[in-house]
Amino acid sequence: MPFFKRGPDLKKLMEREDVQGLIHALRQASDDTRAEIIQILADIRDPRATEALLRELEGRDMTIRRLAAEALNRVDPERKYVAAIHLLDDMQRSVRTAAAGVLAALGNPKAIDALIRAIKHDSDPQARAAAAHAVGALHDRRGLNPLLQALEDADDRVRIAAANALATLGDRTALPSLTHIHEADPHPNVRDAAERAIAHIEGISRETPSTPSAP
Repeated sequence: MPFFKRGPDLKKLMEREDVQGLIHALRQASDDTRAEIIQILADIRDPRATEALLRELEGRDMTIRRLAAEALNRVDPERKYVAAIHLLDDMQRSVRTAAAGVLAALGNPKAIDALIRAIKHDSDPQARAAAAHAVGALHDRRGLNPLLQALEDADDRVRIAAANALATLGDRTALPSLTHIHEADPHPNVRDAAERAIAHIEGISRETPSTPSAP
């Protein structure tokens, strides 16, 4: 007799905290039952469920993907950035934008390559802007050149986000590009963002004590 022919007894599996049984049920379940199983796995918080939840991030149902991401945050907090990275490739722009926000908050430098790809290749300007913000939040100098390139994005929201992110990085090598944008960009909000970034970076430079010369 096939396992779970009549459907899994989720209450019994939950009471036993039978993680392997729940994972097996998850592979065969309908969307409604999968959502319930994912929530049970989140409550059990057993890291053995991590790989199964990561697979759920690749499905087509947005509700299931969201629940899986939330469950990963509880089941395996050390790998929650992995869930957000997966969601940077989601079909829904709102999900990709939210994922970039999560990565900005987590501050894990392992996300830098995925965020840089999003800045360069995401088709939606709001998602590109969110990725630019996240790159700045990581304080990783590997994001400098992609952010400089984003100052030339066709969408003003991305250019503003790039200028703000460069201010967060505080790298003086960004000043020539920011100065150009401040002087030449057609959008006043972009020029204002560039001006603030320049002031911030120059302020950091003035506050940083110079290394004393050798006697």
